[in-house]
Amino acid sequence: MLTRRTVIIGAGAVTAGILGGWAAWPGSDPRYAAIGAENRRSLSAWPEDVRLRTLEIVRYATLAANSHNTQPWLFEADAESLHIRPDLARRCPVVDPEDRHVVASLGCATENLVLAAAAAGWHADVQLQPAARRVSTTFSRQQPRQSSAYIAIPKRQTTRTVFDPTPLSLDELHALEAAATVPGVRARFLTARTDLHRLKAFVIAGNTTQCQDPAFVVELRDWIRFNQSHAANTTDGLYSGSTGNPALPRWLGRAIFSHVFTADTENPKYEAQIDGSAGAVVLYAEQDRPESWFNVGRASQRFQLEATARDVRSSFINQPVEVAHVRNDFARWLGDGLRPALVLRFGRGELMPPSLRRPVAHVLRWT
Repeated sequence: MLTRRTVIIGAGAVTAGILGGWAAWPGSDPRYAAIGAENRRSLSAWPEDVRLRTLEIVRYATLAANSHNTQPWLFEADAESLHIRPDLARRCPVVDPEDRHVVASLGCATENLVLAAAAAGWHADVQLQPAARRVSTTFSRQQPRQSSAYIAIPKRQTTRTVFDPTPLSLDELHALEAAATVPGVRARFLTARTDLHRLKAFVIAGNTTQCQDPAFVVELRDWIRFNQSHAANTTDGLYSGSTGNPALPRWLGRAIFSHVFTADTENPKYEAQIDGSAGAVVLYAEQDRPESWFNVGRASQRFQLEATARDVRSSFINQPVEVAHVRNDFARWLGDGLRPALVLRFGRGELMPPSLRRPVAHVLRWT
């Protein structure tokens, strides 16, 4: 969601690991591919059994974007409704002290849920209930409807690589803008190179501040999965291979992380990523309250799914909204009079290994 980070492993650190006896370590695990395939399995037909159908809807919902891939959600189901609650044990208090990304992540999951329910033949009536700290969804029968956004759900990923900077067509940009149009949310597209250059300066300023914050570095490190076995064991977090970085033994990755994750190593990568993007979009909540943060999440997910359906990649570059002093300057530059909530860059590019999701049985409770 919503927060994405890249781990740069220096050549010297890798060499040290090899010299330390790491050369024979395989760095791969067949469970990783098997779990990823099950996570992102597309349905050719929906099961008739209501419980099985609900399980599949929840599986699709969990493929939504979310901060650090913490998957901060829990689902509760009964015969007629499905509820989503925030899993606050999975919040990131350093990068997201007000839980804005948590609420936006619930919005992302809800958008997937609505699309999957429609494909299963159910209309989903969604109500955010802030006082109860949950999203409540009730279902009614309708004709099954498979949209291009639904088909894109298993294919969507946050792709942390350099994209093709070739501009998208006006038709593509209009389609992305329409997808991000949600009540209570505004979308500002940045496609001029001068605007992207200015955005880059805000990203670098925010990233530099975060890299210099020991608490931020530790929080991020704790969500990095340094190899396929590590990712398969937890089925959450940010798998280093998804950023094109080499696999490391967990002990080595944790030991060297604070030494190699620095502004000097991270900033050039973000500079290249923004220079190599076709554009970026800034999403705003028109009102600064949880209902609007939730809608920003839905708008973000709709944007990403429309992009995926058009073979366009995207990734979050949220540093300008996560660091207060940078955010204030960023908002003044944008000049829209609103607090920016999420920032994504986009462009055509290659797919990367996907992040894993927890099994549905770990996040769904029947009542």
